[in-house]
Amino acid sequence: MSQLKKINLNSVNDLRQATDENLGSIFQQFGYTESFTLTYLKLGLGLSTVVVAGLLFLVDKKYTWKESYNVTVLSCVIYGILSGILYLINFFNKNVKYIGYDKKGKKLTVAATSTKYDPIYNITITLEEKSVSGALPFNKFFDVVGFFDRDAFGSLVKEELNKLNKKDE
Repeated sequence: MSQLKKINLNSVNDLRQATDENLGSIFQQFGYTESFTLTYLKLGLGLSTVVVAGLLFLVDKKYTWKESYNVTVLSCVIYGILSGILYLINFFNKNVKYIGYDKKGKKLTVAATSTKYDPIYNITITLEEKSVSGALPFNKFFDVVGFFDRDAFGSLVKEELNKLNKKDE
């Protein structure tokens, strides 16, 4: 669906976001199944912090400070722990845009970045313990009008995967 959407070619952020959205379909062509476990974990932890904060608000409204002191301290500790876990997950999975598994169960992780004024999609593909990095210019897989070219991007990613497989040999 995003391949039919015209992207602003003057916005590196829009180009990167459109490319990130297409990673799942590209790697599906190569036989990988996307895993949403990391996303669900982040959402669950974020939702838990909101629930703790909301419950603390309700306790504060209903009870006096002396009655709710222990609950407030406990809620702040739980909130801090959940936020710390979420921070660590984001720290160790920085810029991870895609996690997938092949039929043999090998884990493929894709991390991608781009700087504000540099139209380059910096991609790092990690398969198990081996990784390869590449710099893909956006003009190689977006046409002049601003439409995403899935085939061109797929071939560029395939080249990076071939480099990774050559490292394996």
